[in-house]
Amino acid sequence: MRAPLCLLLLVAHAVDMLALNRRKKQVGTGLGGNCTGCVICSEENGCSTCQQRLFLFIRRDGIRQYGKCVHDCPPGYFGVRGQEVNRCKKCGATCESCFSQDFCIRCKRLFYLYKGKCLSTCPLGTVAHQSTWECQERNPSQKKGRKDGRLRRDRKLDSKLDVRPQRPPA
Repeated sequence: MRAPLCLLLLVAHAVDMLALNRRKKQVGTGLGGNCTGCVICSEENGCSTCQQRLFLFIRRDGIRQYGKCVHDCPPGYFGVRGQEVNRCKKCGATCESCFSQDFCIRCKRLFYLYKGKCLSTCPLGTVAHQSTWECQERNPSQKKGRKDGRLRRDRKLDSKLDVRPQRPPA
C-alpha cells in the first residue's frame, strides 16, 4: 500500500517540476535569447506578452507568425502604447518610416514627402526636390511659369512690342 502512494507522490512531483521548468522558460531569457523581455513566450511563436515598457513586434513569415519584444519598433513600423499591450504597427504602403499610420517621416522609392504624406507627384504650389524626395512650398518670389522659360520670354517680347494697355492721360 505504501509503494503505490510513494510512486504517486513521485509522479506528482515530477509533473510539478516539469511545469515549473516550462514557466521558467516562459519568463526567462531561455530558448537562445529569443524570449528576452517576454512575460509569456513559446518556442513555436516566440513572445506573446512583453514586459511593461517594451513593444510586441510580430514578424510574419507566410502563415506563421513570431513575436519579439523590442524597445523600438523596426523601420516601416511605429509603436502604439495600449492599456493591455504595446504593439508595433506597420506604416502605410508608400511609407518607409513613420510616427503613426497617418504621418510619414520618409517615403518609399519614387514617392515624395509632403506634410507627412507620400505622394507620387507634388501638389500645385510646391516644387519637387530630387535629392531629398520632398515637396517644398514654392518661394513667393519665384516666378510662376513653365520650366522652359517661355512665359518669361513672352513677357520680354511683350515689353519690346509694347502691347501693354496704355493708361489714359490724366
